[in-house]
Amino acid sequence: MPDAASIATLRAAVEAIVPGSAALRVHEHLAHAVELATPGFVELIAILLDAFAIDVRAGAVFVELSLPERGEVLRLMTNGETQDLRDAVDALFVFTYGGTYSEWTGYDRATNTLTPPAVWATLGYRGPVDGVPDYR
Repeated sequence: MPDAASIATLRAAVEAIVPGSAALRVHEHLAHAVELATPGFVELIAILLDAFAIDVRAGAVFVELSLPERGEVLRLMTNGETQDLRDAVDALFVFTYGGTYSEWTGYDRATNTLTPPAVWATLGYRGPVDGVPDYR
């Protein structure tokens, strides 16, 4: 499992991508999903975010930046020269949006029940459909 500093950096990143997602603990979803796919990748993402933070504000680490400054770090990384760097940013965005807007925040694994996440009502989404009649 990633260290606490890396998790804090992920939390700051998801909050920069979708404000309010940190309160939903989306950073935990992100860390879990990324670690399952590529163990150690969470620490690498945190190191990269901190490295690029220095380009935005000298001497700062990512969690110390304001939301606009964090956005600038993400823009710099998105325009990076290597595919690996762009893949790290892609992982941040995919799992942040997935964790924020999917059933993840409302699904209880212990009881196998789904409470519709509040964001669904905001978006007008009524939830998954149990089945669709055959097309005629």
